[in-house]
Amino acid sequence: MAQFFLRKKMFNTGFTLTELLIVVVILGILATLALPMLVKTIEKAKVGEATSNLNLIRTGQKIYFLEYSTFWPDITQLNIENPNEASSRYFEYTSSSAGDSLSSDFTATATRGGGGAADASSPYQGVVYYISKDGQITSSDGKFMPQR
Repeated sequence: MAQFFLRKKMFNTGFTLTELLIVVVILGILATLALPMLVKTIEKAKVGEATSNLNLIRTGQKIYFLEYSTFWPDITQLNIENPNEASSRYFEYTSSSAGDSLSSDFTATATRGGGGAADASSPYQGVVYYISKDGQITSSDGKFMPQR
């Protein structure tokens, strides 16, 4: 009989409930610490997309200026792929000339979650990025400025 209990105890190895709870608590703490960093990293990638599209608009405006000696106030008339027509996007893009249509300056904007773009979480919704003809990119809140 004693051999039966010894043999049964030898094959009955595993984790106790306390050990499993400790592992779950540690994983929960790690997830809580990592989630905000993940959200910031994702938002930085989306800002990188906006920066790329703003530079595309700037290039289209410069090409238009070389041909017609003026900047066009609307991005739909530029000879570029319109970033507002992308199926999944996070920004609404606009371009405006200073004064009338015969202008020597323009500003292109990317507004987070505007128009048909996907909505963003509260600290990022409505943030606007600007690019001027000299390529200087600024932000309405100063967060996640692209590196040059």
